Amino acid sequence: MMSEDIQETIPGRIIVAPQVLRDIVHQTLAQIPGVARLAQARVGPWSLSGGVRVTMVADRVRIDVALVMRPDVPFREVARQVQEEVARAIRDLTGLEVAAVNVLIADVEVEERGPSPASGSSGRA
Repeated sequence: MMSEDIQETIPGRIIVAPQVLRDIVHQTLAQIPGVARLAQARVGPWSLSGGVRVTMVADRVRIDVALVMRPDVPFREVARQVQEEVARAIRDLTGLEVAAVNVLIADVEVEERGPSPASGSSGRA
């Protein structure tokens, strides 16, 4: 029978692969209303793999995300929620400290409505 006050420490390291962190970010973003999707290509100075960059800085993780937002949401509030939820998920699931979650709003999702009458396409031959 083990006593509750006895702790056993096992030497070694636990390493979380960057892809696991990216997957956590993807899953977290899918739960946040207002985020349409991740921006997939290079955005300005940001070179992101699938819209997410993970960097380790002195045993802390920095996450950069480039987002495409829905047009009917307050961008600033959604971006703050992204920062909070991504940081919480990384901390809770991996135990890593989060140095920063940087959010770049790269685009706004626009509905495809087809050619407008003002575009000169009347549909007549």
